[in-house]
Amino acid sequence: MRHVALSLALLAAGCGNAIYFFRDTPTPMQALEVRMDPYARRSCLVVFMPGMLDTPDSFVEHGFLEDAARASRRCDLIAVDAHFGYYRAGNLRQRVSADILRLAEARGYEEFWLVGISMGGLGSLLVAQENQARISGVVLLAPFLGDEAITEAIAEAGGLAEWDAPDDADPYDDSEFDDAMWAWLQGYAGTSERRPELYLGVGDDDLRPGVDILAANVPAERYGTAPGGHNWDTWRVLWRRLLISPPWDPRPGHAPSLAAAPEPTARRD
Repeated sequence: MRHVALSLALLAAGCGNAIYFFRDTPTPMQALEVRMDPYARRSCLVVFMPGMLDTPDSFVEHGFLEDAARASRRCDLIAVDAHFGYYRAGNLRQRVSADILRLAEARGYEEFWLVGISMGGLGSLLVAQENQARISGVVLLAPFLGDEAITEAIAEAGGLAEWDAPDDADPYDDSEFDDAMWAWLQGYAGTSERRPELYLGVGDDDLRPGVDILAANVPAERYGTAPGGHNWDTWRVLWRRLLISPPWDPRPGHAPSLAAAPEPTARRD
């Protein structure tokens, strides 16, 4: 996964956090767990995947775990330390699958949702691709979506449905993994095969390459924007909007949505 590692590193160039890029990649992957009941696990688990330079604690500091727990107590929460080193090593999906998902299944969890921010959005898609039958849904906030040359080729083809996706791209090859990921995402363009529900949110000033392509292939209510850029304030607006009716615990008569509520119509006397 050298190509994506380079691209992700460039996103953080000049950040002054060089030590982050040399962190160890322990096995099993470390994580921060929040249970709704300290004495018993729920059957549902929401897995949070951090962005570049973030840690599991970032989801605590920015209120994401608190917001989720207040919105619904149906699922336990876990923020994983899926940092850049695992992407560089090329074993991100294997470690999350083995150290988080399969271990959680052994402990009784039966339903899984992924929440990925920026780099963690890419990671969430890779994990979902690896565990399609296991994952119920994925929430992507400002996701990094791989090699921009691929998204340009998809746009030039007229969209995801029209793109001639490679059928032999190796998801574990450094130079082919994002071809394989987008070939898998093409399934959202019309296949009847079951896929995880996909929710996509991004800041108005942060329309990342590939987001428009993906947005065109999810239901309108599952895509939304909010004022702002690539930062936690913007993401929290989107997150709280989704939690009005969490996808893993929808409110009666209120479908989960990332779309902004329509502006009220001016009253006419």
